[in-house]
Formats: sequence, structure tokens, C-alpha cells
Amino acid sequence: MSLYAKAICLAISGLLSSAVMAHGSGVGEETVTPIAQAVVPPQVFKRATAVRVDYAPGGTSTTHRHPGHVFVVVLSGEIESAVDGHSPQRFKTGEAWYESPGQLHRVSRNASGSEPASLVAWLLSDGKEELVQPVTLKK
Repeated sequence: MSLYAKAICLAISGLLSSAVMAHGSGVGEETVTPIAQAVVPPQVFKRATAVRVDYAPGGTSTTHRHPGHVFVVVLSGEIESAVDGHSPQRFKTGEAWYESPGQLHRVSRNASGSEPASLVAWLLSDGKEELVQPVTLKK
């Protein structure tokens, strides 16, 4: 494994540590609590992109895939999500999930018909493929 790949793996391991970390000294101390983690195989990613997705009440995304690993956290509202053959799950503000490369993301929507919702997704990629790859399901 190249030195660059080892550095990436070490950085990701540090970010995904399951220990709760506290730092600072005095007033305004903060507590950093991991909310999602995944073991990712050693692989070199050239790009990490963060996107914010804002859903109108009842809003939905088209069925799609991502070429790399995806880490998602809900900023506001409640999001319903389902990948591959799994049943839809609801994620509330502050909750997170992980998607493996290539998983079919068949449900991604605002769970509320009256309130907006938003999320931030971090997508790892090689920098060559489209980050969101729409999929048309056969009926």
C-alpha cells in the first residue's frame, strides 16, 4: 500500500473513531461525539465532496447510486432512506447513515408533507465519475 493510501486510511480511521473526544480548556469547551462509522477498504480517493440537500415538504430524490463511500447526517427535519433491498428507515435531525459504493439508493425523501428537511452528505470519489448516478427502475 502506498504512503498516500496509508495516510488516507489513517485519517479516516481517526475521523471515525468510536471514542468520544473532548478538547478545549475552560469556558466554551466542546464535546465531539461520533454519530456514524464504517470500515472502508484501503482505497485511494482523490476527492471528498460535501453536498447539502434541501427537501421541500414531501420532496424526494430520484433513484440513484454513488460510485464511492457516502456518509450522511440529517441537519433538520426527518429523512426517509432505503438502499438496496432494505426497508425504508427514518432519520431525524442529528442522526446519520453510511452507504457503500454502488448501493442502489431507491428511497430518499422528506418524511414530512408539511415541513422542509435537509441533510449533508460527504461523498468520496476518484474525481472522474459523476457523484450521483440516476437509475431508471424497470416496471
